[in-house]
Amino acid sequence: MSMHKLRKPLFILLALLAIIGTVTLDFFLPEKSITTITGVEVKLTDKDGPISQANPSDGPTVDVYYIYTNHASDIIRVYKNIDTGWSWPYYFKFNSADLQAKAKTLEFEKKTALITSYGWRFDVMSWFPNVVNIQIAEPDSTTWSFWRWLGFSVWGLLLLALAIGTYRITRIKNKGVEGNT
Repeated sequence: MSMHKLRKPLFILLALLAIIGTVTLDFFLPEKSITTITGVEVKLTDKDGPISQANPSDGPTVDVYYIYTNHASDIIRVYKNIDTGWSWPYYFKFNSADLQAKAKTLEFEKKTALITSYGWRFDVMSWFPNVVNIQIAEPDSTTWSFWRWLGFSVWGLLLLALAIGTYRITRIKNKGVEGNT
């Protein structure tokens, strides 16, 4: 089989790689939002979710901190605030209790917060973005994230290099009479 016949399957494989990689980067790279903290809460949870009468504890438990926010456009958003520790994703976050106290202070003082987080809100699975950092939002604060844009830029350049390489490897080389295309 000639390399030219492999062009379409290779580009389909490259497109799948691009989609999977982009979705993964979107989930794990930090994003920032400027918001008002409206409440904080701590829930004792196990592997099945928050412990309640309907869901009694049936294994190891952990405290999960939640931060409730209201964006300027009246968008309500809930964040979780848990340590990542030494595991994936490698944010090396060990200060969840301190961030929760900071969130409570910003809620009490009614100051606008700049929240850095990763992850998505997915209602069906009860997923929440995880807070990595909280700061007071200064008047010139922006939601632009250097690491997010660097990650997507490097990923885009890698995909471009792979696409060009795939094209070059699978192109038909004309040998012989000039004028053939």
